[in-house]
Amino acid sequence: MNLSSPGAGLRLAGLIVGGIGVAFAIAGTLVVRYSPGAIAARHARMSALPSPDGAALTDTPRGQEVLIEGRIARDQPVLMRDFVAFVKEEERRDRRDDDRREWKVTDRQLPPLHIERRGDEPLQVVNGFYSIANARTVWSDQSKVIDTRYTGLVSHEAVVIHGRVAAGGLEAIEVASGTRAAYLQAIADSIGTAWWLGVGFATGGGVMIALALSFFVMAARIGRRARGR
Repeated sequence: MNLSSPGAGLRLAGLIVGGIGVAFAIAGTLVVRYSPGAIAARHARMSALPSPDGAALTDTPRGQEVLIEGRIARDQPVLMRDFVAFVKEEERRDRRDDDRREWKVTDRQLPPLHIERRGDEPLQVVNGFYSIANARTVWSDQSKVIDTRYTGLVSHEAVVIHGRVAAGGLEAIEVASGTRAAYLQAIADSIGTAWWLGVGFATGGGVMIALALSFFVMAARIGRRARGR
């Protein structure tokens, strides 16, 4: 592109803005088309998972996925402050990108867990690696130069465990604060969130494409005026 020609700057701006707009519009369309259905399918699958009691769990085949409620036992060792399991994040700022902020995970402490179940035998989460969801306890460490936050689980809080039956208990995939009902509702709520997110991206992309077209129109007018002199 000849940047010295009349309207060249507007055409270049149109190409950049239009390209970004097309990318946003495509991404938004894909999110609207596929994400809500995928989340709905996950919700249906999780809703269908059994919650066997202690006796039934013993007879459940190893590897079977389950979704079980309980409370973290009071004798679960505390790792830091009130946390018995946590994810530590530190804030990173990109000085080259308008001080854009993002959180980077710098530590994970996810030990096996002792789980109490109302009117039933205790349950053991046997593995030491799982994800934490919907955590209700978040602590920001103001003493650090870098903004630091901890998100995790505390002693005796209600949790729901998505996991697989294993020797000696459960191999957790995800441990979430709250109840089974709340866990499933959070998944259901994310269907609408995904739809609106996709619509937002697609709409923003459409606006940027329209703006890019206006740049091209203005560039064309400037070019005609220059040729008419």
